[in-house]
Amino acid sequence: MVKKVGVVRGICLFGMVGMLAVGTGCAELKQLRVENQQLSNSLASLQQENANLSATASRYESELNRLENSRRALESKLEGTGASTRIKDGSVSIVLPDSILFDPGQAKLRTQSKATLQKIAGILKTDIANEMVRIEGHTDSDPIQKQKDKYPSNWELSTARASTVLHYMVDECGVSPTRIYISGFGQHQPVADNKTKAGKAQNRRVEFVIISGGG
Repeated sequence: MVKKVGVVRGICLFGMVGMLAVGTGCAELKQLRVENQQLSNSLASLQQENANLSATASRYESELNRLENSRRALESKLEGTGASTRIKDGSVSIVLPDSILFDPGQAKLRTQSKATLQKIAGILKTDIANEMVRIEGHTDSDPIQKQKDKYPSNWELSTARASTVLHYMVDECGVSPTRIYISGFGQHQPVADNKTKAGKAQNRRVEFVIISGGG
């Protein structure tokens, strides 16, 4: 009798262990399915993100190519004027050294600069007739000395130079005043090292920034 009871208890215990094992296996399987679904969702999300990044990179490259083609075309039209071009903040910019436009510390146009400005005005009125244009004045980092009463800082000088160029483009060359405006940055947007004479010469400039879309 004792033997039978032991056998029955053994069978019951085995059955319970088996049920526990099956239950544990089902729980683990369910968890694995949940984790697999989560991984599938993550993979789909990463694939979509990668596709979005690829599309963005393609648009960016296309825009860079467009800007570079525009810059080259513009530079070819300016050959012999002393002006150069560059891409600045997503726009094409015409760069004029101050030595072409002004005497040192002055904001009055040099006579010989007018032919170059007339050439640029012609381009603004024909090739890029629908774009806004920002005329920027820039200086080197040397403080104003001789005309400090007139230009207390390089901001005033750079703004006065940009204004002089604007008035010539509008008053003498017929560029529409509704699509042209000025900014004076003083020495605060250098393109070269102000510690060298050559760098300072590069920083003293006027730029025509062509703003695509009129923004």
